[in-house]
Amino acid sequence: MKSCDDRIRTAIDSELSNIVLDETQKQAIFARCRPNLTVASRRRPIRRIVTVAACFAMAMVVSAGALAAAPDLRQSLKGFSEYTIQMLQPIHEVCEDQGIRMEVLGAIHDGRSAVAFISLQDTAGLGRVSDTVRLMDYDISDSDLFTNDSVVRYDPQTETAVLRLQGVGSDAGSKKITISVGSVLSGETYVEQRPSGYTVEQLITACGQSKAAAPKEGQVRQHMLSAGDEQQLDEIRHLVNSGQVPLLEPGEKSVKINGLDWAKITAASKIQNQLHIRYDTQTVLGGINTVNFSLQDENGAVLDLPVVEMNIGEPIEVSDTIRYTDTTEYILMLPQDAQAKDLNVLYSGTSYEQFTQGAWSTTFKLEQVHEKLLADVALKFGDWTIEKISISPIGISVEGTGSLESEEMPQVEIWKKGNIKVDVDTASASVMGDRILMNSMFSEILDLSQVEKVTLDGKPLPMEYIG
Repeated sequence: MKSCDDRIRTAIDSELSNIVLDETQKQAIFARCRPNLTVASRRRPIRRIVTVAACFAMAMVVSAGALAAAPDLRQSLKGFSEYTIQMLQPIHEVCEDQGIRMEVLGAIHDGRSAVAFISLQDTAGLGRVSDTVRLMDYDISDSDLFTNDSVVRYDPQTETAVLRLQGVGSDAGSKKITISVGSVLSGETYVEQRPSGYTVEQLITACGQSKAAAPKEGQVRQHMLSAGDEQQLDEIRHLVNSGQVPLLEPGEKSVKINGLDWAKITAASKIQNQLHIRYDTQTVLGGINTVNFSLQDENGAVLDLPVVEMNIGEPIEVSDTIRYTDTTEYILMLPQDAQAKDLNVLYSGTSYEQFTQGAWSTTFKLEQVHEKLLADVALKFGDWTIEKISISPIGISVEGTGSLESEEMPQVEIWKKGNIKVDVDTASASVMGDRILMNSMFSEILDLSQVEKVTLDGKPLPMEYIG
């Protein structure tokens, strides 16, 4: 199991529960996913921002490769390769709301997936756009399987950030693409693992007496499990499902930890081999920020422990896709011989200073790029048969029929000239009946003429170029 500070917190709709992900699944499927729903918590209270204005821009743009706007695109994407600039369809559509200007600079669409580059600028000068700005509840139309965003360029002089947006699963029949954003996060601070100032014994004493009881029906809105191996994962899953992981009531006192000013610890207790830490928050930012607790032994070693996180209480709805709960119970499974006085409580996490709601949306015509490498095959892989593998400038699609029961996935690797491996940024899989579709997206626009070889589980795969 990766250390707690690296753990991924996945936002899940309140109607879904018992979601269990091991670290391999998290890394493969939810790599770099944006924090677009609930859980943890932090920082000072803010007023919920009500959108009073919305803007919508619509444009009809000529086909991909038409470079009439290329000089502007080159300026906006300074430092990008010439091939990337040429492959992107210039868009240059602007929308402004809540004093934040969004411009869709350029995009590319291969029939299943889309990549778009947008710029954000705080025209009100409130410092809400930086090199760590994040988008919340945003969407690329028809990309119903996966979306992802990352800052790829930042100009501190103009306070303008360029973000790369990805959408996996776009409908091949869709020519009009809508990019919409519902909120923006800013002021990101990552706190590396550090001492809380308490041992387990001291933290329990500071919170005072607290009663514990089995969860009531509906009290736990969602939970997340993390463990080092399948056996540990099965053990804690059994504990949770059997009701053997109780919940704490608020203790006699609350505790504030330096650096976690957005939350307060309201109870802590050692129940058999479980250390329970309950913390509360009452802010939107508190519902978005994340914290991870871990323990350090008397020799200074950080213990690799199974973890259960439970989000408790009625979800507070911020938007259609953002919800959070005021209370989280963080549970560390302790070694049988653990002594509370010898274990130091550590914490880490990510917090944000500002959350701005608005309505930024642009709709534009985006022509499909048909260039690809294609392999029609009939390869048995576990319980399904791979029938087609296609590679476009933005990603890989693997299609087949059968049953996707095994966690093992086919490994398609691409090598450019010079023996340079192409990095894959995100991955997803979908099943409709017996049809299976796997999509992966590259971290950069790929020049197919530079592809030297393609392998499937290490074996060379003949590919046909389709122009």
